[in-house]
Amino acid sequence: MTSLHRTSHRRRRRAATLLAVIVAAGTVGAVAPASATTTTTTTDVVSASTTVSSLHGLHYVALGDSYASGYGLKPFGNKPALGCYQAEHDYPHQVAATLGLTLDDRTCAGASTANVTDTPQSTDTGAGTAPVQADALRPDTDIVTISIGGNDLGFTDVIQNCIASADDGPLFFDINGASYTHCRDYYAPVVNGVEQDKLGAIIRDTLAPRLSHMFDVISQRAPKAKVFVVGYPTIAPDTSHAPHGCFSSIFGDSGFEPPFPTNTFPFTSADTAYIHREEVTLDDTLASATRAHGFTYVPTLDASAAHSACAPAADAWIAGLTLTDHATLANSKPIDGTNYGVLLGAMHPNAAGVAFLRDQAATAIARAFCHHHGGADS
Repeated sequence: MTSLHRTSHRRRRRAATLLAVIVAAGTVGAVAPASATTTTTTTDVVSASTTVSSLHGLHYVALGDSYASGYGLKPFGNKPALGCYQAEHDYPHQVAATLGLTLDDRTCAGASTANVTDTPQSTDTGAGTAPVQADALRPDTDIVTISIGGNDLGFTDVIQNCIASADDGPLFFDINGASYTHCRDYYAPVVNGVEQDKLGAIIRDTLAPRLSHMFDVISQRAPKAKVFVVGYPTIAPDTSHAPHGCFSSIFGDSGFEPPFPTNTFPFTSADTAYIHREEVTLDDTLASATRAHGFTYVPTLDASAAHSACAPAADAWIAGLTLTDHATLANSKPIDGTNYGVLLGAMHPNAAGVAFLRDQAATAIARAFCHHHGGADS
């Protein structure tokens, strides 16, 4: 075996060992990554453990929106402000516990890129104001993770607008006073034979430059930090996993009367395909902007393709929509003028999904520091 081959083999073996160490150290073991097939030795385990322990105490700042804050994964803390719905076991907390990092978690449900760079955030409940997230960054910050972008698209409004009464429509709510069979007909109408994709245009023309500016700010505030941009997992399945969609009524068979079904997916087949297409566009845009700034992209879309909100309950990493007739700000997003609401966490990672994000992020961080230190590949 040549020196190059031996080094390559050791690198693969060490990466596999790091993965094993991370899984063993996980704080919420709902889901672990696919097991590595490379055989490890006692020397490998000691070396990998040393690499992980060398991260101990590093300054770690977590930035981002509800996908980072663990929205719906109770219990919630009261930081960085009341109404941020930051879970005590969101993926940043789990990553910090796994790798022994000193965490400053600024994630907040509803955050946009502006709330990261320069605009304080009034939280969804109105109970508090979260400071600018980038203000937590310091010249000596070592690690940054961020999940962001969905709220710049108006993700919550898109989901609400796309709720349908049946698999072939129509939509349950009018959009701007007009009725539609599919929300795709509103967001991507065909005009004179040409599709006018509104969400795609927002991603390309609005979100992309905002990401570039935000990443510039992060680089300026934390010049020595390794930055990891954690992508969004699959929410709506692709056609290979749900060729005919997977509609399930948010009301079930009881009309408007409880009990309501849990974790429903009330979107037409056409809209399911459209939503997934926009997820892919968003993922590509996040990845391109990340790499253009020399950061590390942590993709999660493809690895979670079989675990969307459409997957069987035992396999789903994303919660569906569940109505309640006892809506409060503590348990749901109330529907104005009614006592109904949608339970917190809808269309967001459940406990298994958060564990998946933890494993992806922790593995990426450990690998980056393993390769950074000279002894890792020797």
